[in-house]
Amino acid sequence: MTSQSLALRSMQLCLIVCAMPWLLTGQGAAARPAYPVAPRPLPETEELALARSAAPDEISSKADVYVLRGTTFVKAREGTNGCACLVSRDLHEGSRYPICYDQEGTRTSMLREMREASLRAGGMAEADVVRAITAAYAKGELHAPTKASMAYMMSPRQVLFSTPFAEGTRVGAWFPHVMITMLGVTPGQFGLAHDSKVDVISMDTEHQRFPELIVQVPKWADGTPVVAKRQ
Repeated sequence: MTSQSLALRSMQLCLIVCAMPWLLTGQGAAARPAYPVAPRPLPETEELALARSAAPDEISSKADVYVLRGTTFVKAREGTNGCACLVSRDLHEGSRYPICYDQEGTRTSMLREMREASLRAGGMAEADVVRAITAAYAKGELHAPTKASMAYMMSPRQVLFSTPFAEGTRVGAWFPHVMITMLGVTPGQFGLAHDSKVDVISMDTEHQRFPELIVQVPKWADGTPVVAKRQ
């Protein structure tokens, strides 16, 4: 090997070795949140405010609010309108899913969401969470909505991931939206093609246990107009 080749090889090795600390501890590693990280709530006052931020004040100010203490959700504030709010999380570091449920969702879908987050907080892997929830429905411990129900996800502070599994990527706040659960409906019923390009409404029948019509809305729960997707 010539002296010129040796010099070039030394320079290449230096570039690799010198870059490693940055790749391992700097911006290179920061792009991918840690996984799995068991859900942990914020201090309770902050957690309450975050939960309430999921829906307009008209709804959330009169709703029950639940918070995670250890591995169990408890009612931290009593409401009067039959609705309820909480912050759910998956196993991605930094995930925050503030959700408020209407009366039917509070009776049904919210209990599933609570159980999922509780199992994750207890250290259960996502695949095992899926199996446990499937078994809970089979045993009658969890129940499907018996009529249309709505969940509000309109918090500007939401931090969403594309899937609760390890391959999920950070989406951020995406857009304020509501999710309407309706049994027995299909995308075709609404005229949506299987590869629909409509972006303001969509229907997830593959990843959700029950069909959910997802509808984007023009404002966050605090009344701020949507100007751009927030990360």
